[in-house]
Amino acid sequence: MRGRLHTTPVALLLLVLAGHARATENEPKVITLSCDGMLTATYGDNKAAVPQSVPKSSVIVNLDEQNIFFLGYVVPIEDVDGACIHFGGRQIVDYGFSVEISGNIDRPSGRMDTTLVMSDPTQPAANAATIHYVLACKDAE
Repeated sequence: MRGRLHTTPVALLLLVLAGHARATENEPKVITLSCDGMLTATYGDNKAAVPQSVPKSSVIVNLDEQNIFFLGYVVPIEDVDGACIHFGGRQIVDYGFSVEISGNIDRPSGRMDTTLVMSDPTQPAANAATIHYVLACKDAE
């Protein structure tokens, strides 16, 4: 009888740990966000333009593939912690233009700050445009 009393708590602990592991596995690995907010654009060496509202857009965070889909771009996730998702990368697009995208999503507040810098291949030292987005995002359920 004494051996049975000691194995019962161990068996119970294993059941609890297995349930916790399943709960972690069931957390969403792809998160779709609905975002709106403002953008500020700067073209070449000009002053920043007047901020404009951004039409509602989707942001897809794929934690399995470690990337974010935003405005037609797939951007690698650099780091994920309890409070923030940091992402960034560079892509070559039409006519040799390059786009550098960097940003973060603050998970508790839903705030997303993202900067896109487009570079013109004919002007290697100059940026064609810089667009900074400040968006408020929430789950798109």
